[in-house]
Amino acid sequence: MAENAAALYHKQTKYHPATIGQGHSIDWQNPPSQFKEYAGAERIDLRPFLPTTENENWQAEAVLRDPNGPFALPVLSRILFATNGVTAIAVGGEQQMFFRAAPSAGALYPTDLYVLVRDHADIPDGVYYFHVRDHALIEVYPKGLGPGGDQMFERLARACFNDPVVAQASVAVVATAVYWRSAWRYGERAYRRCLLDTGHVLGNFDVIAPRMGVGLTAIGGFVDDEVAELLAIPFEKEGILGVFPLYDLAKFSDIKAGPSARSCGDDDGRVEKDAILTVHNAGAIRRGQIAEAGNVGSEPFLVNPKYEFAEGVKLKPATDVSDQIEIAILRRRSTRQLTGRALTVAELSDVLAFSYRPDLKQGPEFLPRYFDTGLLETFVVVNNVEGLAAGVYYFAPGFMELLKVRTGDVRRETYHLCLGQELARDAAAVIIHTADLEAATKRYGSRSYRYLHLDAGHIGERMNVAAIKLGLGVSGIGGFFDDEVNELLAIPERELCVYITCLGKAAE
Repeated sequence: MAENAAALYHKQTKYHPATIGQGHSIDWQNPPSQFKEYAGAERIDLRPFLPTTENENWQAEAVLRDPNGPFALPVLSRILFATNGVTAIAVGGEQQMFFRAAPSAGALYPTDLYVLVRDHADIPDGVYYFHVRDHALIEVYPKGLGPGGDQMFERLARACFNDPVVAQASVAVVATAVYWRSAWRYGERAYRRCLLDTGHVLGNFDVIAPRMGVGLTAIGGFVDDEVAELLAIPFEKEGILGVFPLYDLAKFSDIKAGPSARSCGDDDGRVEKDAILTVHNAGAIRRGQIAEAGNVGSEPFLVNPKYEFAEGVKLKPATDVSDQIEIAILRRRSTRQLTGRALTVAELSDVLAFSYRPDLKQGPEFLPRYFDTGLLETFVVVNNVEGLAAGVYYFAPGFMELLKVRTGDVRRETYHLCLGQELARDAAAVIIHTADLEAATKRYGSRSYRYLHLDAGHIGERMNVAAIKLGLGVSGIGGFFDDEVNELLAIPERELCVYITCLGKAAE
């Protein structure tokens, strides 16, 4: 049986010790632009609605200035800022580096957000590009002038297989990835980075929106070229990764969401000019294709762990990480150096609980919206956690339990497979997301590759903000020797490493 495009792409973009650094050269003199410009387009400045201090109560302030409901400008401004806004600026010589609320490999930020609006008190109907640097909505085209005229939401709903939430929405956000921003540095492996980075952005979006009275659903099943046409973007340079209709959170009980994920069917066998276009287009859904529905809402993580008879350690969270989590989002920075000092079991428990089993005291409307987390599995490499023996553990989120897979110090192996990055060596715990790619593609075809990485990035960002809230150091790693990860975890080749997060105590 021939391998599908996702499996071929993954194999093609593996890092190997003997060949890493070969085959791709970086043109350091011509870095990609992080922002699009729409010359002469109408713009809506969102900066006046941002909080003036970090300690300002976002929710209360938004309510006071929000006469037009949950989608008024103060709320949209703050949601977009905490999702992917510029939270720090570094100046070096004549250059400025804009750091954002969500992390990005190499600070290249391939993810763009578009906002579709109708019947809004302050925003004319149309499609808007969220310009991150200027914190403004830039009009792509107004109602009646773009593709499809004034049938914008009708066409979006049709592209999403008549999803009922899209059909009723007055605001929707669409996430895309501009491939070249990451490919400039990471070559063909950049598609992985684009997906993970977009997952980071979605993680912030999913955390902050409900705290501002806004609910969202995550739609990964849509006809790709129809959504791209609505945004007027070039398919060969930019890919649609998710559609997110918004609604008033007070109406959560009335929302009947459609499937989060759908299958793209069989690959059509086309080979594009580069590997990124090949794998993305192989995972595209096309009109007329039978796009089988996946899971409705948020699919739970695996409840029957593969190591069910292994010795287990029950984790008990101690802290409500969700309280004022927006401050942690704004403070988040990827840790550059960890100390090797120990974490407590409670700290590890709190991070994993917020990432996988959020507190339900606020109700199910605050649960994260994933595509299909039932595809992902998690291992925790313990280097230095008080009360836990060093070694490799399998994490069962349904039971909040670590199941022992391998005992002994594996710090040297982890350091090597993470390309010799000291973060992995000095982390107290290294969290590794894996998936059975063969099983995933049987369910969703090559489109599953998107869901795996988007969900892993989403979980990784929840780990980031939880760690920052707890005063810990944290950093994601998307570059690793793939086969060596499988060897460490003793998993077969059909299972792949999707993402790695290093957790520990940060250097002063």
